[in-house]
Amino acid sequence: MFRFEKEQKIINAGGIKLGGQPGEVPTALTATIFYIGHKIVTDKKEGKFDKARAETLINRMDELSDMTTNPFILDVVGTSVPAFQSYISFISEVTKAPIQIDAISPRLRTETIKWAHSAGLSDRLVNNSIYKGVKDEELQNLKDCDVKASIILCDNPTDDTVDGKLSVLPGILEMADKAGIEGALIDTAMPSWGIGVGAGLRSIYVIKEMYGDRGAVGTGIGNVSDTLGWVKGNFSKDVKKATDAAQNAILPMIGCDWIMFGPIEFAEFVFPAVAVVDTYILTATAELGTRPLEEGQHPLFKLVG
Repeated sequence: MFRFEKEQKIINAGGIKLGGQPGEVPTALTATIFYIGHKIVTDKKEGKFDKARAETLINRMDELSDMTTNPFILDVVGTSVPAFQSYISFISEVTKAPIQIDAISPRLRTETIKWAHSAGLSDRLVNNSIYKGVKDEELQNLKDCDVKASIILCDNPTDDTVDGKLSVLPGILEMADKAGIEGALIDTAMPSWGIGVGAGLRSIYVIKEMYGDRGAVGTGIGNVSDTLGWVKGNFSKDVKKATDAAQNAILPMIGCDWIMFGPIEFAEFVFPAVAVVDTYILTATAELGTRPLEEGQHPLFKLVG
């Protein structure tokens, strides 16, 4: 294992800590809820859903987080302001976890964040996301609504190499500064399954080394597992779960601070897989001088005792 030469920032995002040197802070895990096609949603326009089932899923996230110390974020998908109001109001009462706004358009993001701010929830929010092309009006809204954490998406539509991602990142970080963002969750923009996944993976290490003093670095792996047709077509669902767990678990080994792992139902196998790898990392980096940021707040203390 290793330590980065660059100073590594530890950020606050909706009340949880992310970032730092490998082994210093548990990997944060982001689960998506109320996603398109989620069976618990009965009316996506109005935001009607099976509250009992949703509460069970969220409570299990809290249980898994308590078991491992890995914090979590809920990525909330919605298609209308009323839907977001319904979802966010419910989540805010069920858990203290950060709430990530995953809207289908800038207008919907803006209106949802305005409402959440009026409801006194700004300190719980993570904006998803700031990227090349976001307009000044949206940045100003983030600032006006006191949103302090946001995904910073290193998406370069014309060049998905590591260099391509690095070429757009400085400008997007400037946009985040303009919006008053203090907790930057830098996203390496992992593509769907194919040869481009290597750049998304390697970018984690490179960006941590170059920009780790600006924010926590991570990526979303759910899109990869969804499009890995070879596994779906040739193996059982249990094997698919194993490959999904493996794809998430390898990321902290190269410095990944946070992982958006996909549907909330995947938490059952992602949390233990990542917690085990986090324990490997701290026991390895301890010889390099790394210590947990908070005593007892690391999977090592749960898994080893």
